[in-house]
Amino acid sequence: MSLELEKTKVLIVCAWYNRADYIKDTLDSLLNQTFDNYKITVVNDGSKDPRVKEILDSYNDPKLTVIHQENTGFVGAIRRAIENTDSEYIAVQGAGDVSFPERIKAQVNLLDADSSLGVVGCKHKNIVFGGPNDGYESTSKTIKERATLETFLKLGNPFSHGDVMYRRELYQKVGGYRDFFKFAQDRDLWIRMAAYCDMAVVDELLYERRAFYSDGVSTDIDKLILQKAFSNFAIQCHYNRKTMGSDFVEKYGRHGGMFRDKSKPTSVFIAKKSLECLFNKDIDRALYLSSLAIQESVNFTSAIARSMAKLSSMNSVFRQLIQFLLGLHSSSSKWTVRR
Repeated sequence: MSLELEKTKVLIVCAWYNRADYIKDTLDSLLNQTFDNYKITVVNDGSKDPRVKEILDSYNDPKLTVIHQENTGFVGAIRRAIENTDSEYIAVQGAGDVSFPERIKAQVNLLDADSSLGVVGCKHKNIVFGGPNDGYESTSKTIKERATLETFLKLGNPFSHGDVMYRRELYQKVGGYRDFFKFAQDRDLWIRMAAYCDMAVVDELLYERRAFYSDGVSTDIDKLILQKAFSNFAIQCHYNRKTMGSDFVEKYGRHGGMFRDKSKPTSVFIAKKSLECLFNKDIDRALYLSSLAIQESVNFTSAIARSMAKLSSMNSVFRQLIQFLLGLHSSSSKWTVRR
């Protein structure tokens, strides 16, 4: 069979918005993979920075397809990228991140070797770009056993979305990414996929994940709270499907969130963000978030956060004492607040 007629093994998809300075890092890493049978589709999702279009259009490689469109958000952009080209496997690439040369080959080999696997990630390095923690690095922990449905329901998400590869057939079977999930769209997808397959992480450092202070989810408290709420709602949707045969997003679309249950994990997460604001002397925001945490669920953490926020707003002595105590917290060196 000629190369032109051979079906594409892997489609690498990337939704891009601004971050013009990092286009070359990402695309060059993808075009220098040791695996051969793959294509790349990048969707410029209405970037306001004109350099994005200029730089993307400067590439002239048969493996690369660039699509320019009006802004639809990540889900709309990534869905369009996936629908643009047929392939056996789909690999996601985070905008601005870097895939090491062996990434695609290693993930293909794992999926080819075991048909029971539907999704594979890889060990990755995390680096903060910008802000007070600029340059902070950490390395992901590799799960020792396969990830199953219980992993995503009880333990969390072992994947960094940008380094994942999965079977197109499985993606289509569960209906793909859902527009409702502006954040945590990956958690929702993995939970629905996990009903039909196992998942694994390649135990090799194959990806560099970058947390951008200027526009990333991982450094923005408001986005992180939304992500947590969406993530817990994705779990609720699983149990709704199990008991009712469908979930509220399937039934009511974008109005499905009206039926979201109050969540203690979401409340605890918001309360901890309130404490971060206190540490950073943003009292007004700490008060707002602690109130939000209490409304979500009354528990020990939300009650402590609310009490500390109120005391800090009433008395400067209490404020200084609380900030001192929070400074003793093991995570305080990494706390940062961005509006």
